Amino acid sequence: MRKRYLLLIVTALFGLMFMAVDRYTQDITASFTEQKVREADYYGETLISRRYDTDGSLADTFYAATSAHYPDGDLTVFSQPRLLVSTDKNWVLTANEGVLQGNQQALNLSGDILIRPQDVSDDWQLETSAMTYHIDRQLAESDQPVLITSDHTRMSGTGMLFDTQRQRLELHSKVSTHYAPE
Repeated sequence: MRKRYLLLIVTALFGLMFMAVDRYTQDITASFTEQKVREADYYGETLISRRYDTDGSLADTFYAATSAHYPDGDLTVFSQPRLLVSTDKNWVLTANEGVLQGNQQALNLSGDILIRPQDVSDDWQLETSAMTYHIDRQLAESDQPVLITSDHTRMSGTGMLFDTQRQRLELHSKVSTHYAPE
């Protein structure tokens, strides 16, 4: 009778061990599958993209040091994006990182964002930490603090809307200006 119980206990222990091993291997496989989905399905270096208006004129040129597309969320992440907006007065937008989701026309920029005229003789520049650039409308907007500087002027505010086509900049709140003539 004791041998039967001993055999029953040993069989039960083996069964529990096999269940534990099965559960452990399922966890490893599941985490590996999740990790695979979070990896980029394609990437590139030194991206240059030109976009044209309906009349065939150059609307903007986009540069990035690297780009990576992630299928989970359909996100494309750019490092060191640089956008040259072609209008009557060309503008340059730079940032540390840019994110574009799917086919949306909104490029989310972050980290040391700088907007300045392409003409280096024009000395003003705009700085902020996060911004959305609407590609199709050529509008930049932010709800973060903004700093605008030139040789004799320093202007700050919170939130902005910049229309590159109409050459119009609006600061939304907490606007402060300091002007020091020569």
